[in-house]
Amino acid sequence: MTKRNDSVKYISANEFSNLSSEEKIKKMAEGLTVPKGKDENLVLEAIFSKQEKTAVTKTVQLRRYFQAAAALILLLVGFYSVSTFLSNEKMITGNASQTSLTLPDGSLVSLNSGSKLVWNEKKFNKNRLVTLSGEAYFEIKKGGEFIIKTENGNVQILGTQLNVFSREKEFWVSCLTGKVGVENENSSQILLPGEMAELTSQGLEKRVVTEVNQTAAWKEGVFYFDDKPLVSIFDEIERQFDVSIQFEGDTKRSITVSFTNKKLEETLDVVCIPMGLKYEVDNKNNVRITENNR
Repeated sequence: MTKRNDSVKYISANEFSNLSSEEKIKKMAEGLTVPKGKDENLVLEAIFSKQEKTAVTKTVQLRRYFQAAAALILLLVGFYSVSTFLSNEKMITGNASQTSLTLPDGSLVSLNSGSKLVWNEKKFNKNRLVTLSGEAYFEIKKGGEFIIKTENGNVQILGTQLNVFSREKEFWVSCLTGKVGVENENSSQILLPGEMAELTSQGLEKRVVTEVNQTAAWKEGVFYFDDKPLVSIFDEIERQFDVSIQFEGDTKRSITVSFTNKKLEETLDVVCIPMGLKYEVDNKNNVRITENNR
């Protein structure tokens, strides 16, 4: 474009800065004439097109900036998640094994075979929370609230000795000393020493246990079952001896029995003979249990 002889209306710098980009271009073009043979509208269109490309470039650069910022945020969030995950401690016991551990607050835990306990090492002194799958005996140090979470329900205590069992749909808690609160989705119970809460089809039901210490005797390798289904007892034998049991009988039968985890054949005799069952053990730790009349 070349200079025009027409007069151009004057505006202040402040007014000019308030114009849009297109309005600024048109304002600057008021004193110019298009080259000979060029259409003024086409020239302006070309200028605007260039201006739009510049704006796109800036937008892309700005978008990249936000993408980088978002990536940084995700990185920080990821770092926090990973650091939180890494701060979780986990203790797992396999079959035919038991273990004891001390939590950061000094509470003692004995973990039965085939069980898992998870807690947050960094936050534990402020938030005494553990997650249990399986069976464990606790000696809780006095202090703030202590919570044991399981798949079937939660246990709340201040300072006490208790045993917690939670496997699949089976859940029960016994209180040896102190006071224990047990709850699940539908019900709750408060336990005093010598009491037990067990999950039934009616919710958590409380009862008095004459020999409550027997509920935690597994720590010494002794197991007591009071009117429990045979299948639950066979599950415990599998965990204690690391064997696989195939039971071909009435799964609804129950028994009151006690045994040790010292010798497999002795335990099978104690459980099977009174129930009229026979068993076979192969060299691969597979046990087949059937009714005597088969």
